[in-house]
Amino acid sequence: MRRTFGSFRDASKEAGGRLVVNWEAVQAVATAALVVTSAGAISYAGLQLRHERDYRAVENLEKQLSFFLSEKFVSVRQTLAESRLEGDELKAWTLEEPPVSAFEVLDFYEHLSLLVKKGHLDVYDVWHTFYEWAQPVYVDMQRLIESEDSSYTEHYRDLQKMMRQMDEIQMDKMQTQKGEHWALWTPERIIEHYRYELKTSGRPRRVRRRHQTQVTATRLREDA
Repeated sequence: MRRTFGSFRDASKEAGGRLVVNWEAVQAVATAALVVTSAGAISYAGLQLRHERDYRAVENLEKQLSFFLSEKFVSVRQTLAESRLEGDELKAWTLEEPPVSAFEVLDFYEHLSLLVKKGHLDVYDVWHTFYEWAQPVYVDMQRLIESEDSSYTEHYRDLQKMMRQMDEIQMDKMQTQKGEHWALWTPERIIEHYRYELKTSGRPRRVRRRHQTQVTATRLREDA
């Protein structure tokens, strides 16, 4: 305030016993004050906007989780599990005749990846909530998702990107190197996942992880 009053004194002078105001200087001071005030308002608005986005991201995540755990989608996931198991093994499939029941599950994860791409979901939150569910299905259906001979590679492009991002988060959490990132999701572990789907009501579970275990699903490639 002392500088402001000084500026107003500098902006005026005595002339014949009468105070003459230098309006150009006054306007410059007022403009500077307005700039400072506007900057503060913009910063506050930006902070409010970030809080609002964070809130909406959590709200969107809860909606997606509710759908994932709904009776309808649990049935979809169990149908996929049934179609993939043949005794103690995984059923063979080809790109010409892929498991039809996989598409609805993969489309859900593709939908999540689109929400991440558009900024409606945070990829870390998706990793924390869905990674252990998405990864074994992704590995099982990888040829369908990534193969150059597949008709669905472009359709699942955003899913490919999101899975790589989640793999990187997982590796960072595990504090491991980027090698041997197929080690965990062997056919035996994928079978275990599908059996779990059939035996439960679809509730999320947490797998106890070994520090040295590699758990990533996708190849780490530069985005196209």
